[in-house]
Amino acid sequence: MVFRVCRFLSWIIGHIIYRFEVTGRENIPKEGAFLLCSNHIHSYDPIALSIFIKREPKFMAKKELFESKFGNWFFRNFGAYPVDRAAAADLTAYRTTMDTLKNGNGVIIFSQGTRMKEFDNAKSGVAVFALKSGAPIIPVGIRGNYRLFSKIHVHYGEPISMDEYASERVKTELVEKVMATVIERVTALASK
Repeated sequence: MVFRVCRFLSWIIGHIIYRFEVTGRENIPKEGAFLLCSNHIHSYDPIALSIFIKREPKFMAKKELFESKFGNWFFRNFGAYPVDRAAAADLTAYRTTMDTLKNGNGVIIFSQGTRMKEFDNAKSGVAVFALKSGAPIIPVGIRGNYRLFSKIHVHYGEPISMDEYASERVKTELVEKVMATVIERVTALASK
């Protein structure tokens, strides 16, 4: 309930401040697990991705956002959970992601780990989660400058299915192969 209220208020505020052009919402599965993988250009990106789909995805957010009482309340109610970006591997965030997918829900992941203009140096976590869970990856491209009243383009791409890899072991080569496809798709969508 709180998520829906937060999303509705964010939708109103977002539409007052920006002009959104959104395509590809039909690519979000109506049920079952999925991973949204997007480029990350602004702190509003997770909210922009969430307000245009009917599902209630979860997303990783840097642990620093949860340090204040309001930040902790707002982000947790918006579906966020903390990740320690300084740790080599945050096992709590990993388990939360896998549990979310196993329960048939969606997760938003920004593979860059931080805001960047280009979708370079994308980390392979989204491929690992997809291969281990079998959840499809929905590539997303965001373009715009988030200046007052500017146009923000959000393009949800066609799902990248993991079905063909179901019988394969999750090895480095396979992870790199999936990530190469993700990087290619997200980059193309972000330049539309």
